[in-house]
Formats: sequence, structure tokens, C-alpha cells
Amino acid sequence: MEEQEATLAQIGEHLRRCLVPVEPPPAFVRSLKAELIETARRRQERARRLRRILLVGAAVFGSVASVAGVTTFLLLRRRARAHPPVVAG
Repeated sequence: MEEQEATLAQIGEHLRRCLVPVEPPPAFVRSLKAELIETARRRQERARRLRRILLVGAAVFGSVASVAGVTTFLLLRRRARAHPPVVAG
């Protein structure tokens, strides 16, 4: 086990000496930044559109429910007036 650790440590040290940090070209950095910003903007726009659709859908549903409730109330009231309950007594 110690032998393997020593070998791995030697390999690690060898890699540290051989490998040098590399800076990406400025054009790549600018391109990546522009891509990330555009992706974030599209994501926000999609979320904004979805919220708008949900809000309009909820408003339409609420309006339809209100109209249905008023219509039901008026129909029931008309029926009650046309057929008054018979009172025994």
C-alpha cells in the first residue's frame, strides 16, 4: 500500500513539473462570456413568457368561473320564481 502511495506521489510530482498552466485566448473568453450571457437572457425570457401565460390563463379561468356563477345564479332564481314552492298548511 505504501509502495503504491509513493508511486502515485512520484507521478503527481512529475506531472506538476511537466504541466504548465495555460490561459485561454482572449477571443475564447469573450465568446464564452457572450454565450453564457445569451443563454441566461433566453432562460429569463422563457420564464417571463411562462409567467405571463399563467397569469393570463388564471385571469381567463377566473372570468369564466365568474360568468358561470352569475349565470347559474340567475337561472336558479328564474326557475324559483317560475315554480314557487308549495307550502302545506
